[in-house]
Amino acid sequence: MLMTVGEIKKEFVESPYLQHLGIEILSIEKENTRIKLNVQDYLLNTKGTLHGGVTASMLDFVQKMHLRSVCNTRCVPISSTVHFTAPVKTGAIYAEASIISSSYKTAFLEGIITSESGDIISKGTGTFKLIRDE
Repeated sequence: MLMTVGEIKKEFVESPYLQHLGIEILSIEKENTRIKLNVQDYLLNTKGTLHGGVTASMLDFVQKMHLRSVCNTRCVPISSTVHFTAPVKTGAIYAEASIISSSYKTAFLEGIITSESGDIISKGTGTFKLIRDE
C-alpha cells in the first residue's frame, strides 16, 4: 500500500513512545530526514547525561522514517550500530539520516546526532529489510 509522506509522518507522530521522548519531526526530504529532541531530566542516566538508549532510539527512528518516505514501503531493522562520541546534558539535539545504498530487499542508512552547537553526539548505521507489497 502506497502512503504519502504526510501519512508516514502522521503514523510516526502518533507513536506513544516517540511522544514520550518528545521527538519533533523537522523535515522529510529526498536527501535526508531531520528530527529534534529537547533533552529533559527524565531522559538522563545516573551520570546526568542523556541515556544512550535515547540516542539509539533517535537514530533508529530517523533512519526508518527516512527510508519509508523515500522508498514508500514498510521496513524492519536487521542490524544497528551506534557510536557514542560525546555526552550531552541539556539543550536540543538533532538527528538526521540518509541512505547509503539500497537494493530491492535491503537498505543501508547512516545517521548522525549533533548538539545545538554542531558537535557530534553520536553516529550510527542501520541495515533494514524492505517489505514490499507484491
